[in-house]
Order: sequence, then C-alpha cells, then structure tokens
Amino acid sequence: MPQQTTQRATDLHVDPSNETIRLGPLAVRFLLTGDDSNGSVAAFEAYVPRGQRLTAPGHSHDHYEETIYGVSGVSRGRLGSVDLDG
Repeated sequence: MPQQTTQRATDLHVDPSNETIRLGPLAVRFLLTGDDSNGSVAAFEAYVPRGQRLTAPGHSHDHYEETIYGVSGVSRGRLGSVDLDG
C-alpha cells in the first residue's frame, strides 16, 4: 500500500510573479516581490481597460513609498481633496 503524505498549509508557497491576478476586467502581474529583492521593492504591472475604475479604497502607506508610472492612456486619482489627472 503506498504511503500517503500530508501537506500542511504552512508548507505551501505561492510565487505571485508566476500568476496574473484578475478582478473582473482588471489584471495585475507582479514583476518583483519582496522575496526577490530582500524586501526592498515590489513592482507590478496593472492593466485597467478604458472606462474602468480601480476599486482600491483611499489608503496610505506609513512604511514605504508608492510610485505609479503610466505607460499609455490617462488615469485619474485623488490625493486628499485634490483630483489628479495623469
């Protein structure tokens, strides 16, 4: 009879750079994670079709900076009470 092995949830490892995360028409793919860079950077590309909204609630990051680069198209955002177009 073959032996059965049991894998615990703590033994599982998911590499987000091997997958595309989809939420409706939005898609995110990690290019670098903290594991890839000794915790110094995470980089991802996001695809947002025309007319779609990002559903992230207003938030801030106390322990790191967030920089967004647009490759094509125009995005709108809000910083405090200021509307931003970019």
